[in-house]
Amino acid sequence: MTSNLHVAPMELRHRLQDELSIRGWKQKELAEASGIDSSTISYIFNNKQSLMLPQLHAINHAFGLPIDTFYEEFIGECCNELGRLRPDKTSDFILHCIEVEKYDLVKQLVQLLYEETNRSKLIDTAFKIAERIFQSPKRNYSLPFYDIIIRNGYSRSEKIAISYFRRFLILRDLDTSGAGNEALCQLIEYLPILPDSLRLDAYYRILTYYNVVENWAKLLQYAKELRAIAFEEGQDDYIAESWLYESVALKGMKNYEGALNSTRQYAVYGDHYAFLSKCNELYISIEMKKTEPIEELMGLLNSDQKLLVLPVALDSYVSNDAFQDAAVYLEQHNTYIDILLSMEDPFHVKHKLRLTQALAQYYFKTAQHELGFNFNALSLELALKLKNMQYVGMSVLLFQEYEIHASEEHKGRFTHILLNEVDSNEESTSHDLHGSFLVRFYRVIFGSERG
Repeated sequence: MTSNLHVAPMELRHRLQDELSIRGWKQKELAEASGIDSSTISYIFNNKQSLMLPQLHAINHAFGLPIDTFYEEFIGECCNELGRLRPDKTSDFILHCIEVEKYDLVKQLVQLLYEETNRSKLIDTAFKIAERIFQSPKRNYSLPFYDIIIRNGYSRSEKIAISYFRRFLILRDLDTSGAGNEALCQLIEYLPILPDSLRLDAYYRILTYYNVVENWAKLLQYAKELRAIAFEEGQDDYIAESWLYESVALKGMKNYEGALNSTRQYAVYGDHYAFLSKCNELYISIEMKKTEPIEELMGLLNSDQKLLVLPVALDSYVSNDAFQDAAVYLEQHNTYIDILLSMEDPFHVKHKLRLTQALAQYYFKTAQHELGFNFNALSLELALKLKNMQYVGMSVLLFQEYEIHASEEHKGRFTHILLNEVDSNEESTSHDLHGSFLVRFYRVIFGSERG
């Protein structure tokens, strides 16, 4: 990239003119080949009109060049006459740079943004770019721009509040129990400042987070807070969701009667919630170690929903020493079990953890010790990754109970996982806010990490 942004547009046009000369073309031929109006081509080449990215792509296609040719010179087109970045044009260009892995160009754009001396302009531009990227399939790459806003913005402003919310949504998926948790703690005080259009959704996302990490007390607290706000605003769907998550929290606390009562509360909010209420009443009954509702519930659900029943159903069979029924159940639903075991997203990993522990219990109690040790080790790995100390303890106690059957290899693997918190098939995962690999990737790749 040329160091002088005022020179960059002329340099780009000289390069394009060179391509015309190489081919012996006039502007008219380029217009025909690119599909761009000839008068527009003339204005662009005479620097009377800024070049748009789709136009550059069309010109490159006409020349038979790669789509990202002249990207280095295009940075100048992202600036206005005062040298300030145009948010819409810049964010569009950033997304295309990401697509072709030209991260150095994005770093240059971030540096240009930092050179803005007007604080309000810096925040406004960074926010517009961040929001545009966040709404794209590449939303994680908006993280460095939200960091700029948080570091430089005015305290207690709406843009800061939105930035903390977006940041939480990104970090929640990148590093659930580490950076995600810290981002949530930072978001909490900004909830009242969020615009009305986002506040209820923010509370809902908090509920889904506490459900995944199984913090039942917090889940219950924020379910009640969401319901109070939703009542004031007459938002029935959010009222229903608050009752649903309250029932989940109470179920997690083993308050099954309370959970059943909350489950019945949302049955009145339409057919969708009536169906959920019926299914969850059966689910809670299975949690209470009743095996009779299992087949009825499985018959009501679609494929994705069945995945969530597998762990609690198997656990219920094992708790009742119904090992023959458990064997039949595993055989009938082995495809769904394989699917759940392959899941990696935070929501399904939580259910995968419970399934691996139930499988370990089943195989140990049916004297299939090799499989028992394998699934118990996997359960320990997942529990450590999610920082779920309850399941860490369960894995340790289960290993101790059956240690007499453990080989030296089993003992070594279990000790290695426990002491190093390392997945046997993956590198160590740091949960520190600035240490998580994925979090650092989206920050450092643009060179925006400061201080």
